[in-house]
Amino acid sequence: MQMSCSSNSGSNSTDAVQGQWKLTHVEGSFAGIHDSFNPGLITWTFNATNHTVTVVNNNTNPNLQSVLPTGVYDYHFVNNTDSSPCEESIEINGNLYNCFTVTNESLILDQAIADGYTVTLIH
Repeated sequence: MQMSCSSNSGSNSTDAVQGQWKLTHVEGSFAGIHDSFNPGLITWTFNATNHTVTVVNNNTNPNLQSVLPTGVYDYHFVNNTDSSPCEESIEINGNLYNCFTVTNESLILDQAIADGYTVTLIH
């Protein structure tokens, strides 16, 4: 089952991102980045109760874009305006991902509309 940019702000979206995800790929930006990671090297654990994501980042290669260093960050969902391709965005640590897609296997965060990153995480 695939859920994409749910308009049920807070309920289905929150449940969909809940749990631990493994960062596997970051691409995009003006620089044309394509960085891949072994699953488990970097984990993001979303807590739907307190709307935080705990990142454990064990990447030691400074040349790879791993998005967030180890830490705990706030996240929330934002209803988009009519000009956005998705009904709902997710904001993590002040970074807005205009679209996000959740499937049983992956979470994709997309900033490509603003020359940002597309971040792929898997369960």
